[in-house]
Amino acid sequence: IEMSSVGGQSRMKNESMYKFLAFNAGPRTCLGKDMAYLQMKAAAAGILRSFHIRVVENQVVKPKISLILAMKNGLLVTLQQRISLEPLT
Repeated sequence: IEMSSVGGQSRMKNESMYKFLAFNAGPRTCLGKDMAYLQMKAAAAGILRSFHIRVVENQVVKPKISLILAMKNGLLVTLQQRISLEPLT
């Protein structure tokens, strides 16, 4: 979803369901799409809580055309473990 402003009025713009080939669109949309998003968010939250992440500079980032979401050459990052983790409340 993307925000756009037309005539001083903000509107939300929905992305095409065909943007990510792995999930497709229409009557044959992926049944596990919502679960995949939930698992992806949980994994990302755990990693972001435990590590500082920095993207390696000067790399070419391109999507790979396939049935699964992937990057053509991967995404190089460096991880540095956080010194202290605050307890969850």
